[in-house]
Amino acid sequence: MRTALFAAVMISTMPAAAWASPDLPLLPMPATVTSQAGSFSFARATIAADDVGGTAAARRLAELVVRTGGPKLALARGGAIRFRRDGSIKGDEAYRLRVTPAGVTVSGSTDTGLYYGATTLWQLIAASRDGRIGAMTIDDAPAFTWRGVMLDSARHFQPPAYVKQLIDRLAMDKLNVLQWHLTDDQGWRIQIDKYPRLTAVGAWRQPAGAAGVDPKTGKPVRYGGFYTKAEIREIVAYAAARHVTIVPEIDMPGHATAAIAAYPALGSTATPPKAPSSDWGVMYNLYNTDDATFTFLTNVLDEVLELFPSRYVHVGGDEA
Repeated sequence: MRTALFAAVMISTMPAAAWASPDLPLLPMPATVTSQAGSFSFARATIAADDVGGTAAARRLAELVVRTGGPKLALARGGAIRFRRDGSIKGDEAYRLRVTPAGVTVSGSTDTGLYYGATTLWQLIAASRDGRIGAMTIDDAPAFTWRGVMLDSARHFQPPAYVKQLIDRLAMDKLNVLQWHLTDDQGWRIQIDKYPRLTAVGAWRQPAGAAGVDPKTGKPVRYGGFYTKAEIREIVAYAAARHVTIVPEIDMPGHATAAIAAYPALGSTATPPKAPSSDWGVMYNLYNTDDATFTFLTNVLDEVLELFPSRYVHVGGDEA
């Protein structure tokens, strides 16, 4: 997050002289930038869009501009900032941004391309000190299909609002995958209807050392939490609206302490754990190879797949 925040500060403080330079205040830098003479004034501009995808991109632009202290850009017919569909632009995430003294056109063949064009235009506007951006043409498409961040919610639980905030930051930097680490030795964070003990037991642990006991009462402190299916659906939809795919991670065959604590018959040792671990490191708790355990994992994945439309599910596979 520090890197992303630094990037946001950098974008908002770059001098206006950078407009005509290839060192534009953009992150990431577009594939090609061609500077031209003149500039466009956006201070009283309005936005127009051809269709639903263009309107969503236009609203995202308006939201980001206001968020970073810029003017309110209202949607109106005949707006000087236009979002339009262009089938000749090849690539699911490609776009063209053309700035002239008369107006700005963001073109793309897909909703994602239009959205990323809006993000680039926002960065230019956020860097402006006088309400103008330099004339230029940007043709852009990502160099990598998978541009991701991994969030570990198993070791430390983050509330849904934090997850949404992180997704929003990813979208600002045109990152498109959130790998969501939801199960591990230290916690099971996803509601599974068929196996309620996964969250009733596996989502909670007692912190190690003095932090694990309330000094006033002498009773154990309980740390943890989990995401309900309703919360997950809301977060997945929030990510999709920002063109971010969430790839859930359900660890197996290792990093399974929390699940085995909930259902000891899944374990591979004679003395299965009674609670999720409060320690880090490589644990000796693996899922066993009984048919019943494979049935358990299949049932869990069935419910996971129903929540996440991602093409992929991450299954860990490490440190077994």
